[in-house]
Amino acid sequence: MFALVTIMQGYYADLYQWGMSLHHEKEFIKDCIQDVFLKLWKIRESVAVVENVKSYLLVTLKTRILKELSKKQFTHFTSLTEEYAFAFEFAEDLKLIDEEFEIYQIKKLNLALNKLPGRQKELIYLRFYQCLSFGQIAEVMAISRQSVYNLFQKSLNSLRRFYDVIT
Repeated sequence: MFALVTIMQGYYADLYQWGMSLHHEKEFIKDCIQDVFLKLWKIRESVAVVENVKSYLLVTLKTRILKELSKKQFTHFTSLTEEYAFAFEFAEDLKLIDEEFEIYQIKKLNLALNKLPGRQKELIYLRFYQCLSFGQIAEVMAISRQSVYNLFQKSLNSLRRFYDVIT
């Protein structure tokens, strides 16, 4: 029990932020996180050794959210690779930055990031905000590592292009 509590305390904030980027209802996300940990507790005897707890929890939460949304919206996500809404405010710490130029640059970057398709935004979020490796991102997004590399390169190219256009 202590191990599960430690894991929950260590990863709850990241899971909550991740969940909110996938769906906007706070209580729904909290319920899904709770369901993930309840399921872990129930299957604790049969869970295999997990190499990266954080990516395992992110995948499990994403699966849970998409499953619950499928029930609520009477739609079915056949896999984790389908297009779905991914929303995240990449520059929520603006009030902490006191230099106008820095604020301008972050706003410009935020505008460019929000022009990216959902999957590209998700990848950028996982890489730079969750600090996941490309292998972990492949696991979370349920795509191959090569697809992650390709999507990452495409995302950076698009981001550069969008950033340069914004004045």
